[in-house]
Amino acid sequence: MPEAQIAVVTGGASGIGWATCAELRRTGWKVALADLDIGRAEERAASDSDVFFAVALDVRNQTSVDECFQKITDRWDHIDLLVNSAGIQAHTRLAELDWLAWESVLDVNLSGTLRCMVAASRYMLARKRGTIVNLSSVAGERGAPGRAPYNASKAAVVSLTRTAAVEWALSGLRVNAVAPGYVETEMLAEFQQSGSLDLSHILQRTPMGRLASPLEIASVICFLASEAASFITGQVIAVDGGFLADYGVPSSHVPDSA
Repeated sequence: MPEAQIAVVTGGASGIGWATCAELRRTGWKVALADLDIGRAEERAASDSDVFFAVALDVRNQTSVDECFQKITDRWDHIDLLVNSAGIQAHTRLAELDWLAWESVLDVNLSGTLRCMVAASRYMLARKRGTIVNLSSVAGERGAPGRAPYNASKAAVVSLTRTAAVEWALSGLRVNAVAPGYVETEMLAEFQQSGSLDLSHILQRTPMGRLASPLEIASVICFLASEAASFITGQVIAVDGGFLADYGVPSSHVPDSA
């Protein structure tokens, strides 16, 4: 009987993380839902206790990270895939920078990603195989007023992804990133309800004219984890409905002769 493939998904209890867990389950993986909200993770895992394993994880805390990965390997003895989906957002203007917001976002989105990469690599390097998929964002490629912490963290995740990819390539590890555009998640809904985000502007700015579903992001993550992507490493795949490709000039402003 072939050895089960084991995935760890941080932030696995909600949003893109949960969609990724569900899609990995559909394609035959066993999945550890590693999340700060252990109650919600346990509720999710209860839907299929043979496949899912809920484990508490605070990516800001090294002890929590080490204990999380130890519990997972105690249960399944190896790790084939790490998906770094845990992330937070905070808005602050540069001239009145909220340093706590800056440090909090960088600690989760960048340092938390790195802590989990290092923890997973200890098990993957020993077996000379493994895959890591990090979550960046189109925000890492663009400027946005009031979003310096988030944008900087996601740009740094891209650099970290590429560095790990080339450093670990000969050791059998592949490291890639997915850069979502705007996705229909609870976090996005909260920003919209608070008035900090105007959805109509986003839809106008996205050539496909809609938000992504979490499953559309999860599907690309699962592709990068699969054997179909066995020669892909160090790449950042934008799943953004054309957001980054767009020149930014509305079609109604383009002369017919163009």
